[in-house]
Amino acid sequence: MQVRQILGKTIALLLAMQLFLIGFQAKSQIDQGNSSIETLIWMTQQYISVLVKIRSLQDKKEKNDSPKLKSKK
Repeated sequence: MQVRQILGKTIALLLAMQLFLIGFQAKSQIDQGNSSIETLIWMTQQYISVLVKIRSLQDKKEKNDSPKLKSKK
């Protein structure tokens, strides 16, 4: 169980770092002369893919946790 918690926290940290790096890369794009609107559209596309990953992991976790909750009752 503890290994799962560590793995979950590691995945959360990596996803948070990915979001941070997307923002950092967007700032670099603006500094290089790209328009703010183009950069915002690019960021939104990048964030959506990360959010889809997060939702998928959350759904898997809920699916794995639900049988345990039912068996405890």
